[in-house]
Amino acid sequence: MKNLQAGGFLFIGGAIIMTTTQFGKVVPVLGAVCAVLGVGMLIYYLFSDNGKY
Repeated sequence: MKNLQAGGFLFIGGAIIMTTTQFGKVVPVLGAVCAVLGVGMLIYYLFSDNGKY
């Protein structure tokens, strides 16, 4: 369950950070990386056998 929550927080946090425009071009790219990592964790956890593939 912790991996599922961590993936969700990474996805939502990354999506929020991705929308910032006042800190240049580096911060939205970092937000996109966090969001993609979070989606990957969510997909892996949802389609695996309780986190153990």
